[in-house]
This record gives sequence, structure tokens and C-alpha cells, in this order.
Amino acid sequence: MSRRAGSAVFALAFVLLAANPAVSQLSVVPAAVPTVTAENEPWYLNGEPITYAGNFYYPSGAQVYFNANEMVRSGFFMGIPLYTRTTIEPYSIVYVPLPNGRLQPYARPRTEELTGTAASLPSSELPRPSATVPPWGHTLQAAGPPSQTARTVPVQIPRPAVVEPTPPLAADTPKESGTSGRIGTQTSTCACPQAPISIFIEYNAQRWYALGAPQPLETSTMDKIGTYHGFDVWTKRDDRSVIYIPVTIGSSSAVAYGQARPGEQVR
Repeated sequence: MSRRAGSAVFALAFVLLAANPAVSQLSVVPAAVPTVTAENEPWYLNGEPITYAGNFYYPSGAQVYFNANEMVRSGFFMGIPLYTRTTIEPYSIVYVPLPNGRLQPYARPRTEELTGTAASLPSSELPRPSATVPPWGHTLQAAGPPSQTARTVPVQIPRPAVVEPTPPLAADTPKESGTSGRIGTQTSTCACPQAPISIFIEYNAQRWYALGAPQPLETSTMDKIGTYHGFDVWTKRDDRSVIYIPVTIGSSSAVAYGQARPGEQVR
């Protein structure tokens, strides 16, 4: 064959291929809807697992409809065709056909690092993590958003000591040896008035007794003379016999303390 004839044959073949592009393309044919179904099979009615590719598969999730563009027939179980989807993990789920184009998914249990989990759907037969069931009437809820309100931390105020009143000795009551004026084994029957229970603090090596309820602290007319367990101690410029201690750190109210009990005079 001459060179001229060979060129003519090559040109003719190129024209034929260009005129029919379908010759060089692959055509994908959708799968047919299955006609053999498993709704009457005992293993399906009893919820038993099936075997596929050497593994057990368990009923998993809700039924789905047949998708002809994604599902392909991949095997058989007890005469029933099994289908898989080309868009999910291979060998993870197989589908058992049912009437009206429905399919029941069956999932394979995971192994190694993924033991106890399902491939793409939760299985009613696979192990599930244990959950704590709340008591009846109590529902678990998620935590609420953080609050913008500042939280006030209560200040622990030292509790003053309480002095029990000591009744005076009767004239005919003998004293015990080694005592300093306190009542011995005999009980006094004197019906004398008793001093009320007093609250005092120890400050500057002296006892100071509470003189009443808290009152406003006017620091403009007072001087700070020290601290008591972290609390500022104030006194008036014109009266040093009374000290004032705030009820809380930084409070504008304070309790007045004097060196004499309420109702008594300083000697």
C-alpha cells in the first residue's frame, strides 16, 4: 500500500470516530427493582442476623427505598438477593429487599479500634454504651449559659465570745479553798438581779463589749486606730472610749464596743 492510500485510510477512521462519540464512552444502566423479597422468610421475621462476605450483619435502622442509581446486587442469602450502595463504606451495610421497593438495612459490627460501633446506622443488636437513667420526674438538661451577674462571696465574720453572767455570792455562802470569789458546791438562793448575757471581743489586750445593734459608720468624724482579724477598727475623735468595727469588710455599718457591759459604768 502506498503512502497516499495509508493516509486516506487513517483520515477515514478518524472521521468515523469523531462522528459517533458514543463509541468511546461507557453507559451506566440503573439497577432493576428487586422482585424477590424476604417479607415471609423466618429469619427476617425473627430478626436474625444474616451472613455476607464472611461476616454477620444485624438489622439496623429504618427501612429505605430502593435507589436504582446507587444500589447494586452483591450477593444472596437463603435465596434472597442482597444489595449494597456504592456511595457508602464498602462491606458496612447490606440491604434486604421487601415489597413495594423497600429495603431493610443490615449492618456489620465494627472490630479493633471501632469495636461496639455500627458502620453507618445504629443496630438494635450491637452493644450500646450504658447510660444513667434519671429518676422518674427528673429530666437531664444541658447546662445554661454563663450568667453576667457577679457573685458575692460571703465574708466569714469572727464570732465574739459570750460571757455567762455570774450571780453575786450570798452572804452566808462559804467559798471553796483556792477559789477567787466563784460559787462553790453550794448554790446561792439569792433573788438578786442578774446582768444580761454580754458579747465581747479581745482587742488591744482588753475586753470590749457590744453596745447594741449596728449603726451607720461615719468615717469623716472618726480615726482608724487598727485592725481586728482583718476588720478596720475606728473610734471617734472626741470619744476614745468606744470603738467601731464594720459588720463586713468594707461595710458602711458597724457595731460599737465599749469597755463596760451594757448597763454598767466604767470604773
